Parts: sequence; structure tokens; C-alpha cells
Amino acid sequence: MHDRFDIDNFLPYRLSRVAERLSAHFMRFSGVGEEISWAEWQVLWSLGEQIHRTAKAISGHSGLTKTKISRAVKALEDRRWLERCRDHDDRRFELLALTAPGRESYALLKRRATDYQRWLEGVIDMPYLTAIDDGLSGVEVMIASGQLMVPPLLIEEPAA
Repeated sequence: MHDRFDIDNFLPYRLSRVAERLSAHFMRFSGVGEEISWAEWQVLWSLGEQIHRTAKAISGHSGLTKTKISRAVKALEDRRWLERCRDHDDRRFELLALTAPGRESYALLKRRATDYQRWLEGVIDMPYLTAIDDGLSGVEVMIASGQLMVPPLLIEEPAA
């Protein structure tokens, strides 16, 4: 007998699907001429808020792979929204900074993101938002503390 796997109830899939849909909806809401990827938005935000200045730091904070961040940096550089320069203290690193058009684009997206968040909070019932926030915070704490390590007993070897 074959047990059907219901991907629609698989939490990683559901979270990814909702994130993709909300991200696409936000991009339509934001009215940005060219759609930007989630990775590009992470880079733009990190640089706009002056949180991180290297691709490695942005990757570590966002949870996105170095490859995705590297592609996002290249795409933003191609748009002339960011520039790179070598770190004077450690030549192995490239420091990233927004250009004037990049700062303008970030300021617009930041305003639109704030408006979108307020809109979501008005449309989605507060108990749902609170439950989502509490649940995501709990999962993030579990991941950060190592509590979501896969126990060896859950990994079954195929029968020989």
C-alpha cells in the first residue's frame, strides 16, 4: 500500500508558498516599476538600514544562501542601486553601499512596506496575526537554539 504524502499540509511547503504569495502581492502593491526578488529586497533593506555591509553578513542574517545574495547584489549593481568597494582593513571583503538611486528606491520601498504592513494588520484579524507572530517566533527560537535538530531515529535507512 502506498501512503500519499500531502504536501499541502507540509509546514515548510506551506510557509514557502505563503511567503511567495505575500511577496508577489507586496510587489504589486508597492508599484515598483521593476519587480525585485526577495533576495534583492533583503540586500536593499540591509544596506538601506545600514545593518550589514557585506554579502556574507546579509546571507547570515537573512537565512538566504550566499549564491542567492550574490545574484541579488549583481542584479542591484546592474540597476546601479549599489556599488562595491574593497574593505581597507581586510582586502578579502567587498563592502556594499547604496548609490543615490538605490537610496531613493529603498526609501520608496520602505514607505510602501510600512503601508503594506499596516494594511495587512487592518485586513487580517488580530488574533490570527498574533498567533502567526507567536508561532513564527517560537520556531525561530527553536532553530536558533538547535532544538530542531533531526533526531537520528527519524531518519530511516531504505530496506536492503
